[in-house]
Amino acid sequence: MEIEFQCTENDYKNFYKLHYKNEFQKRIIGFFLLSLLIGYVFAGDPFNLTKFFYGVITLIFLLIMGYYIVPYIVAISKMKKLIKKDPRYLEKKKLVLTDEGLYFETTKKNSSLKWESIASINSNIKFILLFLADKSLYLIPKRAFSTDNDSINFIGIVRNRIEKNNNRIKATPNTSNKKPPYLLGLLCLIPLIGAFVGLFFIILGITRFKDKWFTLIGVFGIAFTVIIYSSLFYASKNLSFFKSGFKELLQKELNNLVKEIEFYKMENGKYPDSLQQLTKDNPQIFIYDPIQTNQSKTNNKFQYQNLGKQYRLFSSGIDGIPNTNDDLYPQISEKIIDKVGLIKYNIKHK
Repeated sequence: MEIEFQCTENDYKNFYKLHYKNEFQKRIIGFFLLSLLIGYVFAGDPFNLTKFFYGVITLIFLLIMGYYIVPYIVAISKMKKLIKKDPRYLEKKKLVLTDEGLYFETTKKNSSLKWESIASINSNIKFILLFLADKSLYLIPKRAFSTDNDSINFIGIVRNRIEKNNNRIKATPNTSNKKPPYLLGLLCLIPLIGAFVGLFFIILGITRFKDKWFTLIGVFGIAFTVIIYSSLFYASKNLSFFKSGFKELLQKELNNLVKEIEFYKMENGKYPDSLQQLTKDNPQIFIYDPIQTNQSKTNNKFQYQNLGKQYRLFSSGIDGIPNTNDDLYPQISEKIIDKVGLIKYNIKHK
């Protein structure tokens, strides 16, 4: 078999564009499911649809960059360096199949490739790629063949001779022989940071190392962070240990608020109309109910009502409903209760 061809820089660009596009499409379902998972984590609880879409779109963008655009740019950059170093890549060539290998003729120099020096042969709808043992390559446009059957026969002959003479594993462009750094997977055990490390592992595992175990470590890193934070979120809302911790913090903040409200009256001659007035001069004053904040309630401030010469102040408790049995109140000494405007609870529970 004998063919003549000549490649341009655009041919190399089109080849890599098709190559990485095909590789991305093979894994698009996995990428989509991973994006949904990360979007769900970003959405939080209660579920925020806007954050969910931001999370999904951001991860899809990162995957496209990491698996398609960046590898494509790197491959083109390496190809340009090879062409600059060896202009024969762009010369017109005549290729002849022989029993010993492939024989190339150019206007300046003739060369031959033994079957043992050819690592693999790959193709897409427009090109055939010969990847050599020294990591150099030959790109052959399919337009050089008279018919599709000729290109198919050429690929079949070359592939058969490679397997027969070398018994090599199929290689692909930009494949690294280095072993993946599995020990770095220990970073995946660090909550939150492990999720970002896991994403990095997934991208490298698919694009560079093409190693399923390295990729699975990345998936584990993301899953580990999701499990840890989901467990903490569940525990903070349902376990009595966490609830008691919030109650202790809440009680302390309620007692401090009484002091701040009384100090406000000393300076202004009246009690504040709302708790927000306390924070105008001192933003450090804490007016938010820890229990309501933890449960992501919309109304997450302490309950406060200005009654003129007196005021009411309390927490709505676990149920978030004012004036029920689980409401919590400031703990004020009986010695000073009559000296402050705080009204002790005197309304019947609902």
